[in-house]
Amino acid sequence: MAEKSTGSLSRRGFVKATGASVLGAAAAAGVFGVVGKPQAAIAEESAMAAETPGVTDFAANSELYMNAFPQPVRYIPVIDAPTDIDHQGPTAFEAREIDETGIVRTEETDVLVVGCGITGSCAALSASDDGTTQVLCLEKMSVGRGMFEGMGVTGGPQMEEAGYELDKAEMMDRMRHAAYYRVPIDPIKLWADRSPEAAAWLQEKFDEGEGGITTHFIENNPNAHNFEVPQTEVGFASDQWSEQTTNNAGGAGIYIVKDLANTLSKRENADLRYNTPVVKLEREEGGRVTGAIAKDAEGYFRVNASKGVILATGGFDANPQLLKAWCRPEDIANCASWCPNYGTTGDGQLMGLAVGGQMDPLPAAIMNFDFGSPESFYSSNLGITSLVAQGLMINEQGRRFASESLPFQARSNAITAQRHYGESCWRVASSAQVAAPTVLEALEPFKEKSWAFEADSLEELAEIMEVPAENLVETVERCNGFVDNMKDEDFNKPLTETSAKIEGEKYYAIKHQSSILATVSGLVVDYSCHVLDYDNEVIEGLYAAGGASGGFFSGNYPRHIFGPSIGRCVTFGYVSGQNAAMGV
Repeated sequence: MAEKSTGSLSRRGFVKATGASVLGAAAAAGVFGVVGKPQAAIAEESAMAAETPGVTDFAANSELYMNAFPQPVRYIPVIDAPTDIDHQGPTAFEAREIDETGIVRTEETDVLVVGCGITGSCAALSASDDGTTQVLCLEKMSVGRGMFEGMGVTGGPQMEEAGYELDKAEMMDRMRHAAYYRVPIDPIKLWADRSPEAAAWLQEKFDEGEGGITTHFIENNPNAHNFEVPQTEVGFASDQWSEQTTNNAGGAGIYIVKDLANTLSKRENADLRYNTPVVKLEREEGGRVTGAIAKDAEGYFRVNASKGVILATGGFDANPQLLKAWCRPEDIANCASWCPNYGTTGDGQLMGLAVGGQMDPLPAAIMNFDFGSPESFYSSNLGITSLVAQGLMINEQGRRFASESLPFQARSNAITAQRHYGESCWRVASSAQVAAPTVLEALEPFKEKSWAFEADSLEELAEIMEVPAENLVETVERCNGFVDNMKDEDFNKPLTETSAKIEGEKYYAIKHQSSILATVSGLVVDYSCHVLDYDNEVIEGLYAAGGASGGFFSGNYPRHIFGPSIGRCVTFGYVSGQNAAMGV
C-alpha cells in the first residue's frame, strides 16, 4: 500500500489589515504604489513587486480599495476568506496629491495611451494611423504582454473567407444572456458592430509589422454540455513561431504584442516608453480630463493630452488585495493564478474612479477555469490532459459533484461550491484514461509534489485521498453504469460510444482546483469608449478599453463563447484610438 498522505496542501499566508492607525497614515501618505523601474524578467518583476515601497503597503491596507469609489457605498457582509493567490505586481496608481514642486517637467501630446499590452498597442496604433496625431504611449512594465486564445468577432474577412456567416443580433443576445442582462446597451453593441472592421484592421497592422502574423477563422465544437458555442473565433499563426507557441493557449500573446509595439515604435508621430508608470489622471473641476502625472527615472512629470487619455491597463488579477476587496471570496480562496502578467494591478480602474468614473457593479467578473493545480494550471503541454480531462470530478466526500463536460467557468464554479471553496477536489481516473505511456511519465512530477496519487484499487486510492472509500467506490460504480446505459442520471453529461469507464489495473487521483486567468470588470463606457460617471454622463477626454473597461460582462466570463475578451481588447482599442484622434 502506498504511504498515506494527507492529500491537503499547506495554505499560503495571508497578510491582514494592521489597524485603523496604519490605514489613516497610509491614506495621508498616499502609499498607492510608487514604483521603481520594473525589471525585464518576470521572475525579477515578481521579486521587485514584493520589495518595492508602496506595493507591499497594499497588503496592510486593503480597505483603501473598498473606499475608492466616488460616491457613497454600502457594504455587503461576506466571509473574509483568505486567498492562496500571491501574484502581486507593481501598482502605479497614487491617491495622494502630488506637490507641484515634485513635478520635474511638462510634456504635450494629442493622445496619451496608458498601457501597451494588446489593448494599448491597438489604441496607440489606431490613434496614430492618420500620421499627424501625436501619440504618447506609456507602459509601466519593461515590456507589454498579452494573453490569447483567439479574437471573438461577429464577422469580417476571416469569416468571409471560411464561408461562415454569423447572426449579429443573435450573438449580441447570447452575450447579454450570458450576463443575465446585467449590462448596459452600448459596449456589447459596439463590439458586435465594429469587431469585423477591427479584425480586418488588425491584419493590416500585422502586414505592416515584421512578425509574419496571419489571422484565420476557427470553427469549434458547437456545444459544451448544452451550452451553445457560437462560432466567433479568429486565431493567430506565424511561421516564426514554434509548434508549442502555436498550440499553447496564450503562448503567442507576447509575440503579437511585441510585433504591434515594434510597428508603433517606428512611427514618427508616436512615442512608446517602457518603465514609465502613469500614477494619476488630471481633470478640470467638473470638466474634462486634461492629461496625467507619470513617473520615470527623472521623477514625476505632467503630460497634457489635448485630445484625450485612453486607459488600457487591463484588469487587476495581479493584485491579490484588490481581488480580495472586489471579488467573491469563493472565486479567489482556494484558487490558483494562471497569469503570465505582473502589470495588471487595477491602475486604470483606480485612476478612473479617482476622477469620478463609474465602475462595473461588484462583485467583479473574473475569467475562471478549472484544471487548476495548487500553483498554476494543468495546460495541455504538461502531458497529463487525458487523465485530468477524462477523470471524474470528485469532492472531499468522495462524491461526484458536476458534469465533466461543462464549460470551463461552470466547472470552476462547481469546484468552488464544495467545502472550503474547493480545497479538496480531485479528478479520479484509471488505466482506461491513459492515452499513452508518456502520460504516466508526465504524471511523475505531480506525484512527487503530492498533487497526484496512484493506487491498485479504489479503496486504496480513497485512503490516500482521505475520502470515504464506500462513497468513492459507489460513485465510480454508478458512473460506470451510466456509460453502460448511455445516460448520466445525476448530471446529464452527454455520453457516447467512446465514453470510457473508470476501471483497470491502476487508479489515479489528481488535485483539481479552480484557477483565475484575468478579471474582466472595469470602467463603464459608452459606444465611443468614453468613460461614464455615475449619472451616465461622459467624462470628456477620458476613454477606457479592453480589461480596464466595463459594461461587457457580469458575474462570470462566458468561457463557452470564444474570444470575447480579446475581441473587446482589439475592437475597443481600435475604436478608442480612432475616436480620441478625431476628438469625438
